[in-house]
Amino acid sequence: MVHTTRDIAKKVFAPIALALSLSLALAGCGNTGTTNNGTAQPSETGAKTTSGTPLKDLKIASASAVSTLSVNQEAGSANYQLAALYQEGLTGVDATGKVVPALAEKWSSDDNKTWVFDLRQNVKLHDGSTLTTDDIIDSINTARDAKLSPGLSVYWPDYVDKVEKTGDNQITITLKTPQTEFPTQVSNVAGLFVTSKKFREEAGSDYGSSKKLIDGTGPYQVTEFDPSSHVTLKKFKDYWGENDGPDTVRVDFITEDSTRLLAFQDGKVDASFNVPVTGVDQWTKNDAKVTAYSDRSYYGLTFDQGVKPFDDIHVRKAFSYALDKASIVKGVLKGYGEVATSIDSPEQLAGWTDNDKDKAAEAVKDLGALDYNIDKAKEELKQSSQASGFTTTLTYPTGYPAVGKASLALAESLKPLGITLDVKEIPLEQWLSEVGNGKQGVAWMIYNPTTPQPNEVTSWLLAAGGAGANPANWKDDEVAAKTDSIGTLSDTTEKLNIVLETTKTALEQDIYSPVYWGKAAVATRKGVGLKNIDTFWLGTNWAADFVEQQ
Repeated sequence: MVHTTRDIAKKVFAPIALALSLSLALAGCGNTGTTNNGTAQPSETGAKTTSGTPLKDLKIASASAVSTLSVNQEAGSANYQLAALYQEGLTGVDATGKVVPALAEKWSSDDNKTWVFDLRQNVKLHDGSTLTTDDIIDSINTARDAKLSPGLSVYWPDYVDKVEKTGDNQITITLKTPQTEFPTQVSNVAGLFVTSKKFREEAGSDYGSSKKLIDGTGPYQVTEFDPSSHVTLKKFKDYWGENDGPDTVRVDFITEDSTRLLAFQDGKVDASFNVPVTGVDQWTKNDAKVTAYSDRSYYGLTFDQGVKPFDDIHVRKAFSYALDKASIVKGVLKGYGEVATSIDSPEQLAGWTDNDKDKAAEAVKDLGALDYNIDKAKEELKQSSQASGFTTTLTYPTGYPAVGKASLALAESLKPLGITLDVKEIPLEQWLSEVGNGKQGVAWMIYNPTTPQPNEVTSWLLAAGGAGANPANWKDDEVAAKTDSIGTLSDTTEKLNIVLETTKTALEQDIYSPVYWGKAAVATRKGVGLKNIDTFWLGTNWAADFVEQQ
């Protein structure tokens, strides 16, 4: 898949990821039901899966505002998070990352090219009308259209040949090449958000705005939307599935951390997403709790070999050896992160190891990522074309203070080598526009996976090089060919081995220098608990996971 700047924005815009891991054994055929049945990971505060009674009204604070309710138009992580409550795809996921039925009751393919989806009948839309097969086909064609869906069309590349109605309640999607993980592409965590054809046409350019809101089939119906303030939803009484969540949900957009914290401490909201992991202590006063979980985000340095002096591998290795990753995780992140030994995190790759994170962690622990060693950093620089040192710039985006602190820590480590690292904070949009522009020798790569594809991050970072095809502008035809072949394979072990082999090549050449895998954190007030929270919960009906406790 070729990634654009718009696609990159979707990955990094909000700290909470909606990424969902896929177990391929479950991708071929679905079962009925889409309830949240995951097992929660223990949080950093020691909280575990809990029980309680449903809240009547839930008020949430989010650090990310959205300008539209339509993910077709704006595919930021916050947009996905909200849409999980009001729109569905043919498939969905549960809190553990398992692909489950949604608007399709089941699906099958004999060759991984022709995919047949048998649709759920008598599904109601929020406007009271009944969803039709033609509505779903129209939603698919809309998602494929780059003009109508600049946020989603990236998930519908050239390998989709045709979409047909092959029965009153059946759709067949034919691909040009086999794609074993295609069922994830038609989920509401990837590339499909279904509405009625009539609503879409009548709404026109107002689709998803405060004027026309949005019409979906999800467990909640949007009743109010102010892009500068909030979105309000109510439980949809005619929802085809189960929904034991609150009667109403209100999400307030509070982008300033201090203002969001004050609203939480004053009791104006029951919970807050986007808790800064560098300031958790402030959020746990008055018996409040903070629950952290792996969001599979990747943070690392990218070196462009086309920019001097980073065309010299000794310069690149000097930087990597000067990175004190363990100290960054302990000192900057306060333990709310994990030293990255590879690019794809163990939680992400676990879909190819029978959901065994420990097995995935073992597989990626020795792929060639360099550990902190300032003496070796000095030795490498002495062998380079810049033995006496040099000056360069490293930028990081506004809204990522931990990355800024990590950059300053690296700058201090580089001083004894004679390297001056000028650290600059720049607006997020500027940072996004400069990713992979061929002018930066060293740059941060911040990537929040959003799809169920276990190798989502490396599918881009190891893609065919040149012309900005990957952020390092790195060209290795053999690596690119192997990376591209993964989507056509069925054997998960074979897929995993290709990822390990190609990642090892990139790390040995020091094209990428992994720093840490991130965690996301949620704060809940006294008396509010979380159930079923797992790495993938924000792609489910997450509102139902907040419960009242005595």
